[in-house]
Amino acid sequence: MDEGLAASEPGPSVAKRARFMGPHASSSSGADPGMEIRALVSMASGLYPLARAEALSGLAAVLKKVNAGGGVVECCYACAEKSLRDEDEGIRLAAVRLVGLCAEKFAMREELGGDGDQMDRVFLQLSSMARDMCTEVRIEAFNALAKMQRVSEGVLLQSLSKKIIKTDTGSASSIKGKKLPPKLSFPCAAGIFAHGVEDEFYQVRTVACKTLGALAKLSNRYAQKALDLLMDMMNDDTEAARLQTLQTLFDMATYGCLSMQEKHMHMFLGILMDANVVVRNAARKILGSVNLPKLQMFKSALDGLIAGLEKNPEDQDIYGVLFSIGKNHGSFSANIAKHLAKEVFLHCLLPILSTC
Repeated sequence: MDEGLAASEPGPSVAKRARFMGPHASSSSGADPGMEIRALVSMASGLYPLARAEALSGLAAVLKKVNAGGGVVECCYACAEKSLRDEDEGIRLAAVRLVGLCAEKFAMREELGGDGDQMDRVFLQLSSMARDMCTEVRIEAFNALAKMQRVSEGVLLQSLSKKIIKTDTGSASSIKGKKLPPKLSFPCAAGIFAHGVEDEFYQVRTVACKTLGALAKLSNRYAQKALDLLMDMMNDDTEAARLQTLQTLFDMATYGCLSMQEKHMHMFLGILMDANVVVRNAARKILGSVNLPKLQMFKSALDGLIAGLEKNPEDQDIYGVLFSIGKNHGSFSANIAKHLAKEVFLHCLLPILSTC
């Protein structure tokens, strides 16, 4: 019986062959991508975990070098999809990376008029992997989500809320009328970012924060709601996470999708007094770029910057930030200038004129 198994099961040489074909699969000159993919897909369904993981990495290497058409992406995607729930962490990690790469290829196809529903499906699959028991898999899932494009707003909003949201684009088991596979529905995305920014590992919290900002440019409603989670991360006990939060907010301001809300001003202005000069500089960069919709918020920002200058006079870049804020909010600046002119007249010039 053992001899029969030995004759039918691939031995360690298969793992070596898969490792050889993996990262270097695309470098062989004159090789037929279709033939390589068929061979790697076959290896990805083998018995040895190392061989399967290397085969998935090989598929990713080939996919990077080929066009998005011809059924190649679908073949790689189907292979990766089967491996997402594998017991081996290395296989799940390689599968998530391959799914992320397939998402990029699907996005290129959408720009040419392809079907956008596929992106929602991929988003839901990656969302389910963002809860994986393996830390590296969670990190890779969030990294892949950051590359998503043209995802339905309903799916994006669901990723922020732990409560299941009823959407107009489909039910919990379909997207725009198309049925989803078992265990793949809108609840897969429920609150993945709420969980991500609360993860026990700061590496996961940091990449979840970065992905929040990357997706913000896809939907204004999403960006507004994501701001609540980002502001909570300002209290993170890890400096790397706080700095990433500030960088994410700055990126959102650069995209034009960050409008500071009044309820967040107190917390944000407190960062201007942070003991870390790098954190203070990052916070000031955001104030110099963000839109402040209310006059009171504008005044609070000016007061906070002036207070910061009094506490840390070495922070000379504050003058430049004050200029930028005034330039970006011309009507508010004119309002304050008019008020100050009136105060100067009443308290300085009027007493002098009255004595003449």
